Amino acid sequence: MDEQSLLGRMFFSLEEFSNFFDEFCQETKALFFVKNSTPLSKCKWASDPPTSDVVDALKYSSLRLTCKEVKANQRTEGNRKDPQIVGCKAYLVLRISEQKECLIVTDCCLSHNHALCPIEFAYYFKKGYVNNNSCLPVRTTNKISKQFICGEDIRRLLCYCKNGDNGILETLHSLDALFTNDPGAKVKLVFVDNQVVVKTFFFLTSIMRSLCQQYPMMLVFDRMVSVNDEFDLYTVLCIDDEGRGHACAYCLTRKVPDLLRFTLVSFVQSVPEVKFRVSCLVLGAEVEDHAVVKELLPHAKVQICRSQVEHLLFRKAQEIGCPDDMIWPLLLELTSANSQIAYMQAVKNLNAILPKDFMTYFWKHWHSCQEMWVQFLAFKSTEEVDYDKLIMQHQQKLAASLRTSTTVAECILDLVLMHRPKEEHESLTEDEVIMRYHAICKPEPAGLIEEELGFAGLVTYAIMKTKDGFTLNDGVSEFHMNHSLTSCSCTIHTSSLLPCRHLFATRLRNKNPLFDLKLLENNSDALIPASKRCGIDEEDVKPL
Repeated sequence: MDEQSLLGRMFFSLEEFSNFFDEFCQETKALFFVKNSTPLSKCKWASDPPTSDVVDALKYSSLRLTCKEVKANQRTEGNRKDPQIVGCKAYLVLRISEQKECLIVTDCCLSHNHALCPIEFAYYFKKGYVNNNSCLPVRTTNKISKQFICGEDIRRLLCYCKNGDNGILETLHSLDALFTNDPGAKVKLVFVDNQVVVKTFFFLTSIMRSLCQQYPMMLVFDRMVSVNDEFDLYTVLCIDDEGRGHACAYCLTRKVPDLLRFTLVSFVQSVPEVKFRVSCLVLGAEVEDHAVVKELLPHAKVQICRSQVEHLLFRKAQEIGCPDDMIWPLLLELTSANSQIAYMQAVKNLNAILPKDFMTYFWKHWHSCQEMWVQFLAFKSTEEVDYDKLIMQHQQKLAASLRTSTTVAECILDLVLMHRPKEEHESLTEDEVIMRYHAICKPEPAGLIEEELGFAGLVTYAIMKTKDGFTLNDGVSEFHMNHSLTSCSCTIHTSSLLPCRHLFATRLRNKNPLFDLKLLENNSDALIPASKRCGIDEEDVKPL
């Protein structure tokens, strides 16, 4: 391809150009980098600004790509300078069209003054570099991936972040809020290799770390809820002296094969003193790679939730076509066996009735690890704790605290809020509540919330609890609120989907927290104000 055939070429998304440019680079073996750029989201338009869809698609108003050798003005060979090799002038410029509907190649030079090396190209070329570079530099995300990060790292990433691709900007704001409230939190972000896409997020707060230091003997690890279509939430629970479960680490993740290893490694790195104090780790039936537990928690015996094993085997038998009324008694006999003789007899009973396909699955996946789930082989202390009940209670708590179809950023904020001490909410002054809403909301909704909170204490309301929630009478009208005090029938709430004076007044009377993210769950657009970003070009960004 020559310059003339490329000039004027139009691309209706940065992704379309990125795919084209990848193919071009692979064909020519040329290496380019982003010399400078102007994010579309930062442009100030006198009139006719592009729509949000166009901003999301194009991402830049201008973009200049330059050959990797542009900086090589002079090279040295030994102690001698080689004047024949100068910086390469190959480049390509994209600009947004006058109609603000596409990116156009406005200028380019495709001639290089040096040999193009296939070996060098294979080593340095990263597919999708241009598109990934539109949010955060890939070299930065590759550098911090799987490493613990702190509040300073998050603030630096916020400065580097050029736009909100893949929800990364909102996620960084949520992490900034986490560190603002708890500088001692332990956090890991894992990115998809060579992409600015979060794959896994691990964290525990200072309070959670204190809990597992106090109760390290018995832990539970399982998938608790599906946050959305892409992410699942896993939790590490510790068990106190009264048999109650407490969350001591969270792992929010896409599907990954080595999740148990990653979580345990991160957990032990966060709380190293528990490594030799854990006596038992109870896993969900679908958690794999049990062998890593011995490596990371040397004194821990692995157990698998017995009822989960029963249900998993039941579903497998159903898939094969076994009658339901025949399966369940056999499985209960198997899992509750009180001796090796009873267990082997239960296996024989299964073998005599159930199909060969089921028994092949059973021998391969479950017989070999019978010590983890058969009753008579169980770790003694596990018999005193109902792990299924603990997991169910935690799932119910999460269901009540997390917004439905939530994003990663919203899930992080909700989890952080869950683990703030109740007394902290009750002791906040009105000014502190207002400051917190201003910290997570855009200016206009934050101002409306501040105004409504100010009205809440100025009038004496008649408030009554009903079977459907609460009613409030202001002397003129009566308003109805739900049990969780997150919605109200007044026009202020129904028109803005923001907390109103009636909700705040009722929460004051009931001693419910005035700062509560669930008050904003129906208006996520109000959350996380657009921050001033530094506009640093990729070449000026230093790896963390």
